Formats: sequence, C-alpha cells, structure tokens
Amino acid sequence: MKNIEELMERFWEDYKENPRGWSFWTHRSKDFFNIYVIHEDKGYFIKLDSIYNNNPLGVGTEIKVEKDQLEKDLPGFGFRRFTKEEIEEFMESFSQAEDEDSKKKLLEKQIRKKPTLPMEGEKEDYLMLGPFYGGSPFKYHLEQQEKTDEELRKKLKKEFRRKYPMYR
Repeated sequence: MKNIEELMERFWEDYKENPRGWSFWTHRSKDFFNIYVIHEDKGYFIKLDSIYNNNPLGVGTEIKVEKDQLEKDLPGFGFRRFTKEEIEEFMESFSQAEDEDSKKKLLEKQIRKKPTLPMEGEKEDYLMLGPFYGGSPFKYHLEQQEKTDEELRKKLKKEFRRKYPMYR
C-alpha cells in the first residue's frame, strides 16, 4: 500500500511507457470513493476521501486483473491532443447540435483519437483528458481484491482520523 502521491507517480511512469489501452473508473463505496485505473492485466486501486477536493486524502495499491473479470471492452482513457482550430470547430459544432444524441456523437468522435502524452512547452496544442466512467469495471471481485479494499478502507480511515481528530 502506498500513499496517493507515490501511486500516481508510478501510474504516470507506466502511462508514459504506453499511453494506449488504459481505462479509468470511479464509484462511491459506503464511506469513500474508489478509483480503478486499469491497463491489461494490472491496475491501480485507489481509495479517496473525496473526488471533489484538489488535495484529497488517499491510499492505494497495484492490483492484478483477470481478463474475464472485466465487465466489457473498456474505453480508452488518456490525453488527446487538439489544435486550436480543432477545438474551435468542435465547440462550434457542439453549440449548434440540436439534441443530446448529436452532442454524444461529437464527443465520441473526439474520444476516438488515440491517447498520447502531454508535451511540456507546447502552447499551440490543447489537451482533453478522459473518458472517466462511473461504476465498477468488474463483473466480479477476486477474494484478494476484496481483502485489499478492506485494508485500504481501514488505512484511509486511520489517516482521516489522524488528520481530522474530531472525526469518529
């Protein structure tokens, strides 16, 4: 188990090696938020106190994922690069779309772009990050994953109480 900063550093290194084939899922458990970032047969499981806070309290770990465990073909998460002209064209089309179905198709078109890495110093390009999905990507949880969930919950609760002594 690692703190959120260490785990996100590890994820970032893995993502830089291969930005394609990732998926990102979040859902609310009984007392915290669960985040799953999955790539092929491994992933990161993160438990956060809030997804609405810029500096959340969190812990996590790497997990193994069985291929048949995944709910379906997972959508590709990542950074997608756009020029200023592409953004302007998208915004114009989106604002003129007459119904939700048309807007959804425009978004899906943008998400089909291949994920890439953000490049430092590029001022002419824009990045979109996503997609993020709600719920769990799993058809079933492995026994070890359930144990890990409970261990992370206990550790985060302990950290939360340490940071906020009034919390019980």
